[in-house]
Amino acid sequence: MAEWALKVGSAVTTLLVLVAGYAYASTNVKNPNAPLQPPVESSPAAAKPAPPTPTPIPSLVGTRRGNPPRGSSPAPRLTLQPGVQATDLPDVTFTHVS
Repeated sequence: MAEWALKVGSAVTTLLVLVAGYAYASTNVKNPNAPLQPPVESSPAAAKPAPPTPTPIPSLVGTRRGNPPRGSSPAPRLTLQPGVQATDLPDVTFTHVS
């Protein structure tokens, strides 16, 4: 195929995509009655309480090559939110080997 045919074909394809995109965008006209922002509640008492802060996960620094971290203590159990159930699976342990 001649190089001029590839250039003309790419130019025609680009123009067709441009025209099709403009035609699609022009069919989606803006609704002038649509609100710009959702309504905001005026009373702070109606706001929901903040969820409890999750328990931080212990750091894994210093656990390479079987060395326990200095001053390590067992990791605290995470507090589950209402509706979340714990399973009977064994606890996850650190098994990294380099």
